[in-house]
Amino acid sequence: MRSRYAAFACGLGEYLVETLSANHPDRAHGEEALALVLSRAKDTRRFLGLTVLESHVDGSRGEVLFHARIFERGADRSFTERSAFENEAGQWRYAGEIPGAAATPVTAPGVWPASES
Repeated sequence: MRSRYAAFACGLGEYLVETLSANHPDRAHGEEALALVLSRAKDTRRFLGLTVLESHVDGSRGEVLFHARIFERGADRSFTERSAFENEAGQWRYAGEIPGAAATPVTAPGVWPASES
């Protein structure tokens, strides 16, 4: 999770595509086009910090609850998400957001749920 956040901040689109799970729906856009779009996220956003609030692994599946601090053109776009990861050939890959899983308020020092920011 931390490496993907850093990759967004640094514009490493190819890495972001490489770390998607094989079944992630974004792969339908084509790897080259997707890498280009993802590499441009840093052009309009400021990535100010990532806080991992929870993580756990169950066999080849894992979940991470995190809060990402992001500003886009001066607007706060920070959010809290629970993400699913899959271990594919010994590498953890981002499978996607778990819808509704981060809807409950999350409190940690200096972190507010996205709905309250």
